[in-house]
Amino acid sequence: MAQMLTSYDLVRRQLRPLGRRLRISDTLLFASRTLWIAAALTTLAALAGRLTPIEHLERWAALPLLLWLLVVIGYALFRHLTPLGVARRVDLELDLRERLSTALELHEREASDPLSERQQADAVAVAGHLKPAMLPLRLDRQRLWWAVAPLILTVLLLFVIPNPQDQVLAEQRAVREALAEAADQLATLERQISEDQQLNAEDRERLLKELQALQEQLRRNPGERQEALADLSAAEARLRQALDPNSDARRAALEQMARNLEALSGRPSGQRPDVSQAANQLEQLARQLEQRSEAERQQLAEQLAQQAAQMAASEPRAAQNLQNAANALRQGDTQQAAQQLEQAAQQVREAQSNLAGQQSTQQSLSELQNARDQIARAGQQQGQGQQQGQGQQGQGQQGQGQQGQGQGQQGQGQQGQGQQGQQGQQGGGGANAPNLGQGQSNASGNVDPNRPANQQGSGAGSSDLVYQPYRPSGQPGTPEFVQGQQGQSGSSQIQEGQSAQPGANNPSMVPYEQVYPQYAKAASEALDRGYIPPHLKDYVRDYFSRLEP
Repeated sequence: MAQMLTSYDLVRRQLRPLGRRLRISDTLLFASRTLWIAAALTTLAALAGRLTPIEHLERWAALPLLLWLLVVIGYALFRHLTPLGVARRVDLELDLRERLSTALELHEREASDPLSERQQADAVAVAGHLKPAMLPLRLDRQRLWWAVAPLILTVLLLFVIPNPQDQVLAEQRAVREALAEAADQLATLERQISEDQQLNAEDRERLLKELQALQEQLRRNPGERQEALADLSAAEARLRQALDPNSDARRAALEQMARNLEALSGRPSGQRPDVSQAANQLEQLARQLEQRSEAERQQLAEQLAQQAAQMAASEPRAAQNLQNAANALRQGDTQQAAQQLEQAAQQVREAQSNLAGQQSTQQSLSELQNARDQIARAGQQQGQGQQQGQGQQGQGQQGQGQQGQGQGQQGQGQQGQGQQGQQGQQGGGGANAPNLGQGQSNASGNVDPNRPANQQGSGAGSSDLVYQPYRPSGQPGTPEFVQGQQGQSGSSQIQEGQSAQPGANNPSMVPYEQVYPQYAKAASEALDRGYIPPHLKDYVRDYFSRLEP
C-alpha cells in the first residue's frame, strides 16, 4: 500500500509541470480564437469616432483589447485542470496508451493486485522521462489572421487618416474653456453685486439668483455651443425685462442736477459728477437757507424752478419737490422750502438706488453679451484668425499703396487726398472709423474751427496738434452766453449759463498723444457700464485702436 501511494505521488509530481504547460497551451488557443472579436470591436469604435465626436477616442478604441486581455489572463489564472484530466490529455498528446490515467484510476480504486502494481510502476517510469516541452503549444492560426485586418484598419483610422471629428472635438474643448471662463466672470460679477451697498435688497436678490442659476447651467454644460447660447439668451431676455428705457435719461437728469448743485455751492463741476452727492448737496442747501439773503433766496428759487422743469419728465416726484421748494422760497417760507429740499434729497436717494439696480442689470447684460460672443466664436478663432491675417495682409498692402498715392497728391497741393484716403480704407475693410483716425493723425497743420476746410493746415504748426472742444479731465471752461428768444416787448433775453461739456478757449489746440488716452478711457468705461450690443462695441474698440498714436 505504501508502494502504491509512493507511485501515485511520483506520477502527480511529474504531472504538475505538464499541467502548467497544458494551461498555457489552452490560454494561447483561447486567445488566438477570440482576438478577432476584440479587434472587430476596436475597429467599430474607431469608425464610430469618425461619425460622431468621441472624446479620447484612442482610449475607447483600446477598451475592447484591454477587456479581451483581462479575460485571457483570467482564463489562464482560474482555469482548473484535475490531475486525472491532465493525465488523460498527456496520454492523448504523447500517445502513451492511457498509462498515466490508468495508474491514477487504479490508485483511486485502491487496487493492490500484482498486475495493478506493475502497471503503476510502469506509469512511474514513463512519467519520469516526460518533459513539458514535449507538449506542443496550440494556436488557431486561421482565426488569428482574422484579427490582423481589423487591427491594421484601426491603426489607419486612428493615427494615419485625418478624422473630421477632431475639429468638432477641438471646438467643443474651446467651448468648454469659454464656458468655464464665462462662469468665472459671472462669479466675479456676482461678488461685485453682493458687495454693492447702493443696490436695494430686491434688485440684489434678483440679480444674484439669475447669475447663480446661469453659472450652474454653464458649468453643467458638456460643451454644447447651442445649448449654452440658448441659456445665455434666455437669461438675457429675463434681465432685459427689468430694464427701464428711461434710465439713461434719468441718470443724465440727476447728473445735470448734481452739476448744477456743485455750481451753486461754488465748486467746479466735473465731467461726470457723482450722483450720490446730489442728495447730500440738497440737504446741505436746505440747512443753508437761513444764512442766505433774500435776493439770494429769490435767485435760488429761480434756479430750483429751472431744475424742476428739466427733471419733470425723468424724475417727476423730485421735480415736484424742487418746484414746491422754489414756490416756498418765493413766498419767504424757508422752513417749508427746507422740508421740500429734504424730501427731494430722499427722492434722489431712491432714484439713485433704482439707477444702481439698472446699472448692475446693464452690466450683467453686458457680461452676458460678452460671454455669448466669446462662446459663439470659441473654436473658430484659429481658422478665422488665419484667414483674417491673410486678408488684412493683402488689404494692408493695397491700403498702403493708395495712401502713398494720396500723400503724393497732397505734396503737390491737390485736393483729392481725402477721397483717395477713403478709397484706400474701403479697399482695406470699408470702415469709416479708420478713415477718421488717419484724418487726425496725418494732419499737416493746425486745425482752426473758424477757418474753411480748404484752408486748414496752411499755417505753421505741429502735425500732432488736434482740436479739442471737450476735455474728459473735467476741468471747467469759460461761461457761455446763449442768445435767448425774442420776448414780448421786442427785446432779446440774454441768459448766462454753464455748458454741460466744459471746454477750453476756442480754438483749442493740444497734443494728439495727450488727449487720446483720456477719450479712450472714457469710451472704455462707457462700454463696460452700458448695455451695448457686442458688434457695436467692436466698432468702438476698432475705432480707438486705429486712432492709437
